[in-house]
Amino acid sequence: MRIPLAYLQPMEGVPTYVVALLIFTPIAIGVGIFAYKTRHGPTWRKGIFPSKIKFNQDNLLEAYLALGAILVLFDYGKTKGKTQFINNYFNRYFKFSNYNFGDSLLFSMKYPIQIDTVCVWLNMHLKDEGEKAQVIYFLTGLALIKGTLTKKELAFLQLMNSKLGLSSQNLERIIAIYESYYANKKTKKGETTRKKSRPKIEYYGSILGVSAKSTLAEIKKAYRSLAKVHHPDVFANASDAQQKMAKEKFVKIQEAYEYLSERATT
Repeated sequence: MRIPLAYLQPMEGVPTYVVALLIFTPIAIGVGIFAYKTRHGPTWRKGIFPSKIKFNQDNLLEAYLALGAILVLFDYGKTKGKTQFINNYFNRYFKFSNYNFGDSLLFSMKYPIQIDTVCVWLNMHLKDEGEKAQVIYFLTGLALIKGTLTKKELAFLQLMNSKLGLSSQNLERIIAIYESYYANKKTKKGETTRKKSRPKIEYYGSILGVSAKSTLAEIKKAYRSLAKVHHPDVFANASDAQQKMAKEKFVKIQEAYEYLSERATT
């Protein structure tokens, strides 16, 4: 773009080079910012989560969404319900984040992420088991919005759980928490189903990782073990979003403990 020389003439004694700086500096800054923000573009388009991007709330959400897009693509016919879940989840836990949900979801669906690359980044920055479990909470909730898991969805959750270095019991516990939540929700609405519901003692046993025949001592031991990882106090130095997620998810663990301990044998 050519700029007329008339604009570069001294203004009221201001040297020409100063006027030029005033005109071209904002342009140079804008070009620099654009280049910085798009520097990972080619990598993203290859389905690679850039390992060198810094850890912050927006990039963590990008990781969540890149993985969530995979579940959306598994059953494209259920896209509307799943996108609503993602949007509601982010608005609930990350409402102050500067994040473009729509564009990022479409991009992630167009260029599906390579699971290993995003897991490398997550493992690099999420050091605590509880923080990694929150990723699985999100993905499991997204997969279970229709009430059941397909074999492909379950296999994906098991893979992610393993890639993040979590035990198989962790995934079983999270699935049980969501099943218990949906079962209680249906009960409150007065809904009935022909499918026989699992007894509460089984739901809660799955959450704590104990059986219906476990003693009070075994239940207390399981509860203490989970509290060391999932109790909200563990997230005292984490972000507000992580603290909120931990607090709400721990409610179910506490509920399971109270229900089972009241019925346990000594």
